[in-house]
Amino acid sequence: MAAVAGRLRRPPSGTVIQGPNKKPSLPMNMSSLFRIREKINHRLAQRARVRMVDACITPIHGPAMTCLADDQVALVIVGRDVGYFLDHHIRHHVKLGVSHIVYVDNGSTDDSVAIAKRFDNVTVARCTADFRDHQNQIRYFANTKFLKGGWRLAIDPDELLDYPGSDRIDLPELTRRMTARGHTALVAQMLDMVYDGPVAETDGMDFAEAERRFDRFSLRNIAEKPYDSEFLKIILDHNRATNPDIRFLFGGLRRTAFGEQCCLTKHALFKMERGVVPHPHPHVTSGVTCTDFSALLRHYKFAGNVLARERKLLAENRIRHGETRLRVGRFETEDDLNLGDYAEHRDPQLDFLIEQGFLRASEAALRMLA
Repeated sequence: MAAVAGRLRRPPSGTVIQGPNKKPSLPMNMSSLFRIREKINHRLAQRARVRMVDACITPIHGPAMTCLADDQVALVIVGRDVGYFLDHHIRHHVKLGVSHIVYVDNGSTDDSVAIAKRFDNVTVARCTADFRDHQNQIRYFANTKFLKGGWRLAIDPDELLDYPGSDRIDLPELTRRMTARGHTALVAQMLDMVYDGPVAETDGMDFAEAERRFDRFSLRNIAEKPYDSEFLKIILDHNRATNPDIRFLFGGLRRTAFGEQCCLTKHALFKMERGVVPHPHPHVTSGVTCTDFSALLRHYKFAGNVLARERKLLAENRIRHGETRLRVGRFETEDDLNLGDYAEHRDPQLDFLIEQGFLRASEAALRMLA
């Protein structure tokens, strides 16, 4: 009886029984409990932020929901005081074949909202959430709140998309060809376009004129990381790259002129389907299969009255990174700064950019685009 009683004794308080024939484990230590509690609190805080941003985005013009066909592309823009870029930006991409536009305005004091309202097939929304703290959530809802199905072309107003065959293959046809090959996203590389002359000379140019006259660019001082590197690994682990030659690129002309460590690579075009999460990072979408060629985003950050725009960004404290401060510091000390001095090439042709390795395209991709 004593032996039986010994086997039936209750274990010490805090001991966890793991099953028959297993030794009792030690009590969970306090650091493990703390980590679990912190993880739970972090998730709850994230959900609260998501709900808050969702409530802060409201439609003010156009349809509150648009259902896209499988091959249709919606242009999705988030902006504040982007009136300088907006009209020409939208017209450029409508010409490429976008069928609907979503513009989410984050508190503009210029004519951005009025410009967006001029277009057919547009949804304009107002967002009151702080862009500095909630950029990713704002971009997520811009892509999901007013649209179902189809594809998203989610880029910034100072960028213009181009891709091999764009003069013959519009965006719906491109998405059909990508879908037929099981591809759901297009990686694009940003190329900073600059004017050959003092930056102050460009203040009076509208964006359409700037596109013509900002014809200089640089391929120097560009660093790269493999797509499957540790960079944003948590997000990119959910993606598949069909061409290992397509890399994440950093730096370029802005690194040379200002010392910026800027990322040049974006998932510009993606199919909105189950498992896809738009913009957990401003440049990256999760849950996609990237096609085997990369596209070009001609980037006109320095068009218009750039110094006034950059000073306003600093005054409003809307950006977390320090790149804006680097640029403003250089502009303010050099009134005659000519960014063309840092640009060794002129008039970017896609064939040349592929030949130089800035853009990549597999043989299968080139056949698809022929």
